[in-house]
Amino acid sequence: MTDDGIGKEVRRKKAQPRGRKKQYNVDGTTRPPKAEAELNEAFAIVFKGAAGQKVIDYLKSITTNRVIGPGQTENTYAYAEGGRWLMGVISTRIKDGEGKLP
Repeated sequence: MTDDGIGKEVRRKKAQPRGRKKQYNVDGTTRPPKAEAELNEAFAIVFKGAAGQKVIDYLKSITTNRVIGPGQTENTYAYAEGGRWLMGVISTRIKDGEGKLP
């Protein structure tokens, strides 16, 4: 890391070796494509069917569909965004698992 002169540290990007593909991931953790595919397939299996849809609907109701009014603390908004992010990861993994994507 370097200091840009304004007191902020700037991270240098590491150069990727040539010929190496960037790993796909939905949650910010780099895994081999086979591990990603296995996770996605597991999510698709777990949330398949009426019971799985019921759980997804419930999770959405307490995360992505939840409205937080004005005047709340910053922590309340951060907490809600964390839930929305996690619901996004789950939804993406389900869709990728159904489509057999890595």
